[in-house]
Amino acid sequence: MHFRSRLNIKLSLLEENFRKLTALAPEKEVLFMVKADAYGHGMIPIVKFSHEKLGIKEFGVATLEEALKLRKELPHSKFEIYVFSDLQLPITENKEKFKQNRIIPVIATIGDLDYFLGEKDFKHFPLCLKFNTGMNRLGILSKDANFVARKIKDSGRKSIYHLMSHFSSASYPLNNENNQSQLNSFSEVKKVFKDNSIIIEKTSLANSGAIEQGFGLEESHIRPGLILYGPSSLNNENRKLSKWTGKNISSLETYIILTFEVKKGMPIGYGATPCPHDGIMAIIALGYGDGFSTRYQGAHLDHKGHRGIIIGRVNMDMSQILFSLESKEDIRTGENLVIWGNDPREILNFSDETRTIPYEIFCQLTERVPRVYT
Repeated sequence: MHFRSRLNIKLSLLEENFRKLTALAPEKEVLFMVKADAYGHGMIPIVKFSHEKLGIKEFGVATLEEALKLRKELPHSKFEIYVFSDLQLPITENKEKFKQNRIIPVIATIGDLDYFLGEKDFKHFPLCLKFNTGMNRLGILSKDANFVARKIKDSGRKSIYHLMSHFSSASYPLNNENNQSQLNSFSEVKKVFKDNSIIIEKTSLANSGAIEQGFGLEESHIRPGLILYGPSSLNNENRKLSKWTGKNISSLETYIILTFEVKKGMPIGYGATPCPHDGIMAIIALGYGDGFSTRYQGAHLDHKGHRGIIIGRVNMDMSQILFSLESKEDIRTGENLVIWGNDPREILNFSDETRTIPYEIFCQLTERVPRVYT
């Protein structure tokens, strides 16, 4: 089969990353975040492999639609699905879909909690609560824990299925004031429920950045996202603090459509960007129609030991890479060119240089780039 460009995904590396994850957080259950099409890697193949081969039993998505797709495509697989943000519970159609497909809504507002506790259809359904311990995004305020405990007891419930919060600053060092404050706040929330004789079956707090620093691992569960796909989630200046040694499960590969010699000052592409020096121009089959952003202009790429730079505007279907004249014998039309490989430093360096993050680079890749699994 002919491929214009492709994202090669090695499931064996996902397995290797999972083993490294369990070594960092032994005896912890994993709630694997697979929202946004598994961070651009293909939600269905990733979940199928993770459940059947790795034994992961819980997955997190952002929307009800993502959860329903998992249930539809993997109807015989018995795993839990949590919807973290886009609930719209009061819509009757949504309520029925949550209930009939055993999809767990992550309750993050008092309004949704009141609706959930007041609906007889949810009487025996798992109650998952998310508290705002300092992220100041979605989450019930920590100061309302006693208020929530009374509501739960008044409804006749005696337990919370899963209690969670989310670090705002896990990409920074452990001793960051926000991290410690959130950890303390979550402990206080748990104590409130314990003091009210409400059983908490599961708890989770640690996202990727916390996990790779060994922080917030006292809970029953961890919630890895980016690190299972490969890269560290820490900021550039803090990566030396990471204990993570995983590999990129994906590599982005394209090919060179055409090469030709250029002279300094020659106008290149839309906007007629002046060529900065004599060299060899390689036109590659990736553009913003593939999710290869216009912001990548000026970033560097390596090919066969030669360093090139993205020159001029990124087009919808192609981009221009300028190499030195010394590369003339090595840069050839028709050759494959790897944007990033399985060494996570490659995509981390690329994201640093383009002032973005690996999450965004992965998620931006469009369906025009086929995902190829080995």
